[in-house]
Amino acid sequence: MNIIDRAAFGEYIRRVRKQQKLQQKDLVDDVLTQPLLSLIETGKPGVSEDKMRYVLKKLNSSRDLSDFYIIENDEENKDAGEEIIIKLNIAENLIDLLDPDEGLEMIRKLDLSDDNPFIVYGNYLKGKVFMHKKNWKKAHKYFHDTIYNIQHQFEDLAYSNLQAAAYHELGIIAYLQNNYREALACSQRASMCFLPDGEREYYQEMILISKAIYLQNLNDIDGAQSTLDEMENIIFPKEKNHRKCFSKEAALNMYDVRSSLFMKSKMYKQAIQYALKGIELARIDKMYNRLCELWTTLGKIHVQKNKLDLAQLCFETALKFEKLIDSQSLLSYIYNQLGLLYSKSRENKKAIDNSLRAAKFAKKANNAFRYCEALIMLGQLYFKEHQNDEAIQILNEARELSKQHSFQDLKNRINLILGKQLVKLGDPNANKFIREFFDDYADTLEGGEEKMIRRSIGEPPSG
Repeated sequence: MNIIDRAAFGEYIRRVRKQQKLQQKDLVDDVLTQPLLSLIETGKPGVSEDKMRYVLKKLNSSRDLSDFYIIENDEENKDAGEEIIIKLNIAENLIDLLDPDEGLEMIRKLDLSDDNPFIVYGNYLKGKVFMHKKNWKKAHKYFHDTIYNIQHQFEDLAYSNLQAAAYHELGIIAYLQNNYREALACSQRASMCFLPDGEREYYQEMILISKAIYLQNLNDIDGAQSTLDEMENIIFPKEKNHRKCFSKEAALNMYDVRSSLFMKSKMYKQAIQYALKGIELARIDKMYNRLCELWTTLGKIHVQKNKLDLAQLCFETALKFEKLIDSQSLLSYIYNQLGLLYSKSRENKKAIDNSLRAAKFAKKANNAFRYCEALIMLGQLYFKEHQNDEAIQILNEARELSKQHSFQDLKNRINLILGKQLVKLGDPNANKFIREFFDDYADTLEGGEEKMIRRSIGEPPSG
């Protein structure tokens, strides 16, 4: 890997420009902006090598960018750097598509030292390995190491956008642990350090859609809509010759979240339009997880419209792809929605069957939130079927789980359900649950523990 002496390069560009009696604005065109030229001339990181070569060409300079490499670019160093780059790319493909452990072993065999710039990429990829393995603690460590590497050791690698990528992945970790405010803070940090002219440009869309998801879960509908508008302007710009979306995953996320937000606002026509457009794109690109998410969102829209037959058809369509879905959490969500539908139709046996499946898949995925939701649904259904002992046992399990994971809104729901049902049964324990519900609710109103908003279906895309 070649490190550029950006200060020397910037000084050279400024000197040549002045020799040619040009101002910065004279070099501005569709590729170069004045702020970008200022970054170049002041030697700041964040400008891609292609842009730097372009400036040399625009000034008709005979110099080559390699003239400004700090490390001499002899054939041995060049070959070694190219070999590491290829192996890191192989490792990332293995991590994302085949076997994270095999990718991790390849990184370890590179034996990158702390003073080697490639350590930045190595730490980032190790973070991704432990994300796949759901080892949040280790993933957290390696992503923070990536950020530290760039901020304190290798500022020149800001153009890699790995700092923004690491913040984005940290946001996903926070989200999966139901800490939406921390997730939003990470997303905002990712936006601040993302360089549009740098590498991994696709992260811009991932950062924006994730921010919209976090805002939606925090019930900031205006903020989510505004973020989606910003993203849509990037993906579908009015200007000609502008790039389209890099990440199909992020684009489909956008359609799903936009549809969900319109549904919340009871703007059903727009909600259906976005869901159907997303379904079309997911079908074309054979992206089964997103396809099923969008069919489920469309089903929820029709539940709200009280078109239950159409809603059932949407949910059942999503489940036709069950064998092609690689997310147990998603399957749990779909079965839970179908269970809710059957409950609304007063088909309690079918509702119980689907809720049991939702619980099974949530448990397989180790998704405590989804599992807790499924148990709550089951408890309510068992009360309807007068299976009171089973209902109480299941709801108490859900209550302990919600306390363990600080799912405050779920805990409140459980206390309210148990309190109301036990009052009907004349059980003296009812007061315990009712008192706890009102105490927690009072804390929320007084600015104590925040109410946890129910997680939406769309989960932020990882790079």
